[in-house]
Amino acid sequence: MRIAWIVYGALEQITGGYIYDRLVVERLRRKGDVVEVVSLDPAPRSRALAGLALAARLARLDPAVVVGDELCFPELGPAFAALPRRIARVLLVHHLSAWELPPGPRRAALALAEAAVLRLCDAHLATSATTAARLRREHGVGRVDVAPPGADRLPLRPRAARDGGPLRLTFVGSFIPRKGLLELLAAFERVGSARATLVLVGDAARDPAYAERVRRAIDGSAHLRARVEARGVLDDEALAAALAETDALVLPSRLEGYGMVLTEAVRAGVPVLAARAGAIAEVVQDGAEALLWDDGEGLVRALSRFIEDGALRASMRRAAMLRAPALPTWDGAAAAVGAALARAAPGR
Repeated sequence: MRIAWIVYGALEQITGGYIYDRLVVERLRRKGDVVEVVSLDPAPRSRALAGLALAARLARLDPAVVVGDELCFPELGPAFAALPRRIARVLLVHHLSAWELPPGPRRAALALAEAAVLRLCDAHLATSATTAARLRREHGVGRVDVAPPGADRLPLRPRAARDGGPLRLTFVGSFIPRKGLLELLAAFERVGSARATLVLVGDAARDPAYAERVRRAIDGSAHLRARVEARGVLDDEALAAALAETDALVLPSRLEGYGMVLTEAVRAGVPVLAARAGAIAEVVQDGAEALLWDDGEGLVRALSRFIEDGALRASMRRAAMLRAPALPTWDGAAAAVGAALARAAPGR
């Protein structure tokens, strides 16, 4: 099948959504599909004109199906409306952009624009059952195919031997408001334990203003200065090593369409401490390999409990190791995406 895959910028960007797109595209190509990645300017002068130019480019490529990453919805609207009917339109939704915003006029306007794109599609793909259910509930979408990300991207490393030093908690994610890093730092400071350190892994360049607030929060606290280490973006090998060295992954996000690092941690035998937000409760099991919380006080309690309770830590590690063999794979994700695209463009 000939497929056009629409993203902003380069497919090699290191965020969960781009990693998902890239690994699925690689596997579709491996099984014989012809996938043309169409890269859009993330800041064009006119979204409408960029969308019409995209439609003309797609018509020349003449794929059986176009997969648009939902981030590109401002261009996908005019493009999908102008495409010849012979080309199937599929929207891939990690989460809707409107869901990141607080209730208000801006969110409502964004939701209307996204709803218009959803109505133009022949098929819809989501990366979690939670996202699929929300699309059906809020936008009346009928069928939504679900293709969860794999957990098997990173090499497995032996668990590092502990020397009896402080516990290591690790945050992995971009330094953006949705990831809740400032809330994590505030809670870690409140706990104030000398028995734990916090390692921050992720891109501080996505939102420089927010990253500066993170830096100031650390610099302004003697406890955080002494016990927080920011390591920046890590490649796959270094991230695998970091997971092998850590005692828990901490993910305080306010919204996750899936949260790939959750299952990557569990596959490495690492317990998870996470907010009960978006698809997180679908992805990890509260009370087994994970402790989930609902608010700031819950975050403080989860950190304190994990740091102080050695039996709990051991139980969570065992649960993670038991869960690991049953986690989704990237081959499975690509197969689910391929099946959905074949249904959207039968005979092509």
